[in-house]
Amino acid sequence: MKIGIITYWITRSNYGSLLQNYALQTFLRSLGFETFLIRADIPLGCSRFGYYKLLLQKDGFISLVCYFKSRLFSKIVEKILSENKNNDKRKFSDFVDINLHPTKIFRSLSELESDCPIADIYIAGSDQVWNTYGENYSTVSEQIKAYLLSFATDSARKISCGASFGKSVLDLEFESLFKQKLSEFDFISCREKSGVEICKKLGFENAVQQPDPTMLLSSEEYKKIAGKSLVPKNPYILLYLLGNDTDFSVRKLKKIAKERNLDVVYVSANEMKKVNFHKKIYPTVNEWLGLYENASAVVTNSFHGTVFSIIFNKPFLSVHQSGKFESQNTRIDSLLEDFGLKNRVFSGDFEKLFVPVNFEKVNKKLEEIRKKSPFVEWMKAYMSKIT
Repeated sequence: MKIGIITYWITRSNYGSLLQNYALQTFLRSLGFETFLIRADIPLGCSRFGYYKLLLQKDGFISLVCYFKSRLFSKIVEKILSENKNNDKRKFSDFVDINLHPTKIFRSLSELESDCPIADIYIAGSDQVWNTYGENYSTVSEQIKAYLLSFATDSARKISCGASFGKSVLDLEFESLFKQKLSEFDFISCREKSGVEICKKLGFENAVQQPDPTMLLSSEEYKKIAGKSLVPKNPYILLYLLGNDTDFSVRKLKKIAKERNLDVVYVSANEMKKVNFHKKIYPTVNEWLGLYENASAVVTNSFHGTVFSIIFNKPFLSVHQSGKFESQNTRIDSLLEDFGLKNRVFSGDFEKLFVPVNFEKVNKKLEEIRKKSPFVEWMKAYMSKIT
């Protein structure tokens, strides 16, 4: 039995994006399925000039100017900080090739429809595959259709595993498309409660919440592929930050760490959109897992950074993003609420990092996710029907 998974895979710095696919494939293969990653790289449905025109029409001249300034600034930052070279150190393409059983790269929806490998089940997600990012329908509809499995054969089962909209409200112009395509799904699960509510408003009352696939594996299973080469000799706090706007002082964290005889190991991600000149490292996926395994504590503004703090049972603080990235906090808050860990949100008090976490309760919930979460139960029911 073959399962094809379509999810995000084009990244040079997002560890969670690759690990959620690794976890899903590892879990499914433990059940006896053959799995593969469908590598779709479908460009925006308009030329670059067309995109500029849409941006001008939608948000006005000032927004277009800000867009160009942002692009120019990013290029300068990459040049100054050698971000392209640093991101190459992560060797993400090697991890994909070795661990994710990838297909060839499909450059259009029509190519995907005509040449996608045959599977018995196609899975959409996890990650923010149903996020339209506020774009015009004509710009991203081809991408969204792919993530809604429009290419799948009629005989195959279509399901989603913890797919995320990345926000609490679906743009109106996409409602018809989602209603049509989701009606063809055999099982719909979303990562956040807000995603479940979106589906229910569209008429899909059977939609359920499914935790992120990374939680389908235990810390022991991640330790099997964890690398130790970047783990320092001294005890340390792992600081894992996306390069988005965050009201947080790295300098203050380092001061607190020094007072407790701890080092700070700083891993940046999201291609460093926000500049600071603190020393950072750029581990591979395996090395990143090794840093989590051996950390004394973790501070992060990342959803998956928070997930792995929970999986590895590390005292942690989740830092909210700010400004235009504030909507990203929904998924972290939803995660912490589900685990009864809302008190781990950073509110200016670094000492809270060293308050013990009741991981006995957390681990019971993790075990329940691995054995009885909706996706797991659906897969087990499917297996019982075919054997």
